[in-house]
Amino acid sequence: MKRTTDHNVMQKALVIPIFIMNRGCPEKCTYCNEKIAAGDYPQIISKDLFNAEVESYLRWNKDKLRSAQIAFYGGSFTGLDTAYQNHLLAWAGDYIRRGLVESIRISTRPDLIDEDTLVFLKKHGIKTVEIGAQSFEDSVLKSVNRSHDAATITKAVLLLKSHGFQTGLHLMAGLPGDNREGFIRSLARTVELKPDMARIHPVLVFNHTPLADEYRQGRYQPLGLTEAVDLCVLAWEMLTPAGISIIRLGLQTTPEMSRAGAVLAGPMHPAFGSLVHCALYYQYTIKLLEGVEQNVRQLRFDISEQESSHFRGQRSENIARLKERYPNAQILIDTTPATARGRISVQTDTGESLSVSIPGMN
Repeated sequence: MKRTTDHNVMQKALVIPIFIMNRGCPEKCTYCNEKIAAGDYPQIISKDLFNAEVESYLRWNKDKLRSAQIAFYGGSFTGLDTAYQNHLLAWAGDYIRRGLVESIRISTRPDLIDEDTLVFLKKHGIKTVEIGAQSFEDSVLKSVNRSHDAATITKAVLLLKSHGFQTGLHLMAGLPGDNREGFIRSLARTVELKPDMARIHPVLVFNHTPLADEYRQGRYQPLGLTEAVDLCVLAWEMLTPAGISIIRLGLQTTPEMSRAGAVLAGPMHPAFGSLVHCALYYQYTIKLLEGVEQNVRQLRFDISEQESSHFRGQRSENIARLKERYPNAQILIDTTPATARGRISVQTDTGESLSVSIPGMN
């Protein structure tokens, strides 16, 4: 079994995903194919399958180095039939009562959140609610067949926060009808609402979707990889200084996504999040070196041991670009466990000592 983890320091819980596969959604978004995006899970989760999934993750975490949280993903949990919700929550609650799992996380739509629903969720041990916002542009929401507007997202987030839930928002870059300015407006609205966390991923064109038909007809063009990375770097720079932790960048590649013809187009990359981190490291390194003369003879960097590969860039691309900017400089890289993630320090042969920190990395 392939384990999924959210790459974020704040969110230390081991997240155990249970995919409910579009269940509870009142309609299907034009870009959505859960069997490709999440994997080929059954439409109905049996108790045996549920227990097998949870216990597999718990065996992997047998030393309990991380607290565990069961997460219901892939559909709109609060739109499920109440009896089915009760079954799933009872099974998860048994693991909470036994001290094996700390809490429950769900994902749902903003138009399926109200006061009564949140009372029900809190009663059953749900701590975290992630909202599929996708965009705060009403025209974009309409274009992808979502039957709610941006005001509904705002109302849902505020209601969740008032009830004390840890709250997340899912945003997508490159949606039909959206552009850079619209994406920036969605990010700005997210900053205003200040959820605890966010997921950002660019649109991929999955086969057997209405969006695939639009793509084939030339009515939709997805983002290129460079543009998608740039927009996610922008998201990082806007959200993390506001205290919003980005817990995932890009979709995790499933075996189904890797099959020929499953993804028709879009910025698919097996290490998309790493590309964004590499771009962030280069961008902040250049900011750090703004006042350093081009004829410097040596640049000695100190980087976190964990983040050395991100500083170097894929295939050491960042180092090659630095050498182009400073052709006479010997570039040295020291890595120490004591250096915080996201911190970049440099000393030059002329005696300059500079440092900068990337927000949200540590």
